[in-house]
Amino acid sequence: MSCGVASGLLSFLAPRLCPSCGEVVLCVGEEVCESCLEGCSTLPERRCPQCGGPNVGMLEECRECQLMSGRRPWSFAVSAFPFEGKIRHWIHQFKYRKETCFGPFFATRLAEAWRKYGSDRDIDMIVPVPLNLLRYIKRGYNQAAIIAELMGKQLKLPVGKFRLVRWSRTKHQASMNLKQRKVNIRKEDFKCPFSLKGKRILLVDDVMTTGSTLAAATEKLLSCGASSVCVATIARDL
Repeated sequence: MSCGVASGLLSFLAPRLCPSCGEVVLCVGEEVCESCLEGCSTLPERRCPQCGGPNVGMLEECRECQLMSGRRPWSFAVSAFPFEGKIRHWIHQFKYRKETCFGPFFATRLAEAWRKYGSDRDIDMIVPVPLNLLRYIKRGYNQAAIIAELMGKQLKLPVGKFRLVRWSRTKHQASMNLKQRKVNIRKEDFKCPFSLKGKRILLVDDVMTTGSTLAAATEKLLSCGASSVCVATIARDL
């Protein structure tokens, strides 16, 4: 039996179901049905290489990144979606409601975004932003690790699941204003149990808002020997 026939038979016997509505996904290569995809927000073609968000200005970086005091510590960033509408709801379901069935959809779209915008950058390893142990036990999974594992398979890159660990417990970023987020997390809140000397890292998380969590994690990875860090997030909070 050929691979194409086997794949078609598998799709017939065990069809892919939409994680949002439960209907059969008819479009080949899609993880969410066409009806649920309608109206999903997308980012424009021109994006800021520092935050992954839209860039409507004439300069290379968006206005927010230009106005920051100092550059972000990573070298490049990409996001798949704006954090709004259906995407925002689906991420909340994925992150807080144990709806891990959204993982393949998010990972596929983020891998596509990386291939389009970051393929010219060499990466040795994907590393997910970790949860601290107590939060991991309470939630039962790390949403960033799920995305990293699935992306690793699609991009054919190894995943350093425990190359970065969360050392201390911090408050939920989602409950804070922008100023509080920036001081809530420091690079000292992370540890690198294994050597990262010379590694080019793709750091993966769910949402970038101020970028404070990603900045602290990036600074720790660089201080532990990583030669460069790029960032990939499912969504950019605008």
